[in-house]
Amino acid sequence: MKGKWLKVSIPLGYVKPVCMVAVIAGIFFFVSGSWIAGLCMLLGAYILERHNYCCPGCRGKLDMKHPLGKESRCPFCGGKLLK
Repeated sequence: MKGKWLKVSIPLGYVKPVCMVAVIAGIFFFVSGSWIAGLCMLLGAYILERHNYCCPGCRGKLDMKHPLGKESRCPFCGGKLLK
């Protein structure tokens, strides 16, 4: 894909859990006093979710607020999101 600067590719079903673990780790780092590491984890989780939470068919950006169900469909192309 042209112009994609984030080289990490995670299957769509794993994007939310990976980002949730990164956010929990970031909060843990903040509480333990390492605010720079916490800020990096939180920012990394946001960037990862922002760039990888999209339709596998048309690459349309999905709303990050809504979780995916087994029968979820893309609002742009109508294709199934999870296989």
